Amino acid sequence: MKYGLFALLITLGLSVPASAALSGFYDASEQVQAVVGSDKVSFAMGGRPFDTLEQVRTRDNGQIEWRVQNSECYVIVTLTPVPPAGPGKTTYEVANVSACEGSDLEGAESGF
Repeated sequence: MKYGLFALLITLGLSVPASAALSGFYDASEQVQAVVGSDKVSFAMGGRPFDTLEQVRTRDNGQIEWRVQNSECYVIVTLTPVPPAGPGKTTYEVANVSACEGSDLEGAESGF
């Protein structure tokens, strides 16, 4: 009798969907895909390919800033997290892209 109850509890436990968060690697991958796939970023950089991409900071309101740079300029891209309606992963949308500013790579080798 007690084994039947134990088996039932295990079966019910296995049928509950997992609610664990994505690892940091996969979450960062979602952010990179949002930045690289954005037409706003491409337009702001004049269609030129980027040399570096780095996460700058997370704001107090949860938005995340990325710096995208090429040999001529850089832009700051602000991402807004979009949590799933139910089980699933958080995705990101581009909220803002700054104007293209002077580059730190001017006169230096980019390594590519």
